Amino acid sequence: MIETHISWVLLAGERVYKIKKPVDLGFLDFTTLEQRRHFCEEEVRLNRRLTTDVYLGVVPIGGRPPHAYMDAAGPPAEFAVMMRRLPKDRMLDELVRSGSVDPALLETLGTLVARFHEAEPTGGEIDQLAGIDTVRRNWDENFAQTADVPSDVLRPEWRERLQAFVTRVLETDARRFDARVAAGRARDCHGDLQAAHICCTTPIQIFDCIEFNHRFRYIDTANEIAFLAMDLERLGRPDLAMRFLNAYIEASGDWDAVPLLDFYRSYRAFVRGKVVSFQMARRRRAAIEARELFALAARYTSRRPRPRLLVMSGVMGSGKSTVARALAADIEAIVIRTDAVRKRLAGIALTARAPDTFGGGLYTAEMGERTYAEALRLARELLGAGWNVIVDGSFSRAEERDAAREVAHDAGVLFRVLACDAPETIVVERLERRAQDAAEVSDGRLELLAEHRQRYERPARERDVLTVDTSRDTAALVRGLRDALKA
Repeated sequence: MIETHISWVLLAGERVYKIKKPVDLGFLDFTTLEQRRHFCEEEVRLNRRLTTDVYLGVVPIGGRPPHAYMDAAGPPAEFAVMMRRLPKDRMLDELVRSGSVDPALLETLGTLVARFHEAEPTGGEIDQLAGIDTVRRNWDENFAQTADVPSDVLRPEWRERLQAFVTRVLETDARRFDARVAAGRARDCHGDLQAAHICCTTPIQIFDCIEFNHRFRYIDTANEIAFLAMDLERLGRPDLAMRFLNAYIEASGDWDAVPLLDFYRSYRAFVRGKVVSFQMARRRRAAIEARELFALAARYTSRRPRPRLLVMSGVMGSGKSTVARALAADIEAIVIRTDAVRKRLAGIALTARAPDTFGGGLYTAEMGERTYAEALRLARELLGAGWNVIVDGSFSRAEERDAAREVAHDAGVLFRVLACDAPETIVVERLERRAQDAAEVSDGRLELLAEHRQRYERPARERDVLTVDTSRDTAALVRGLRDALKA
């Protein structure tokens, strides 16, 4: 048996039974048998959205203690959620702790969560509860419910810093919160997207969502993704957090979420600290864990260092995107991929193939200008929010690179062009492999390579250029770039 503050979880061979405690904690009420039955049914219904053959149903518990039976005949004395047991060693938090998680898994997960959000309902009560009034109410509730947490666990200076931070953001960014609701970014989410609730099997299973209070589930999608990002950082892997965030943002097109990520990461760390602090009376390490989470919440309130704008440049197949993703994970940067921006402007799916020649279809000069203008507009917004930005495009013309330099100059940030290339045999191999990948966003293909090389204006004599040989090991390459960028 595993006991939490709201449940008893029984592990029985290939089955798991979850029984809700008859408690009223303010934000949830399980005090009557009918309420517990109802929320068991809600747990099954809601969790089936992101799992396959895991939530098997609700079973009555009959008999009398000490002789109680699952699915017994007669009047039920209690109810339990019945689940298929998932392998503990495939839980994301376990994989992270053991150092055996593949970074590509986080990119798959980011795309999966983006598709889930896109399919979930919005509007009505969801919009009302995801708005700034609820955000303010939740923070007020958090501060009130932690009033008695000992000062060595939640330090007074952390509380003061957090209260000032929340007040400032809610006052200065009120329009941003409203705009996100108006844009349809309020959804019926999972609500508790932490690494321990993700089982990395095939398919990925995301379980244990919030069923007991839809106020915690009807939220801004930025709030949802911030939870997993925070949790991965808590586990010591901010690089995996960035892999997840960049994959989600590209798949959803939600770059507007980025300026609120620190706010929501702080909120999620504080909530987890609060929940863990409730367990201090019965669990020895709870005070240490709660203190670490409250410290993390306070750390997200700090101003970011001076950001940088990096732009990738090179012909198709030169390894730009691979380097951009890896470097972004290392330096905590948001990636804006021009291939994704172009297709969003055209209103087509990211993986839709556009077999156009140079200068036709999606690749006219006019569409190119729109694409790079939009990518740099987004970059300007994110730099203003204090984030490092990598614009991943070919930047084939000197004029396009100069426009990026101007954005960096106006924003007062550091700037570099990362000019990528590799031996022809490697470039050809990459393009052949890309043609077989149904999930690939880029339309670059082998038959266009020669013309692209002919049209590409090399930045050899431009300032602020780092030449990148992408045939080298990516990890070593990123370490070298990190050092070069500090120079």
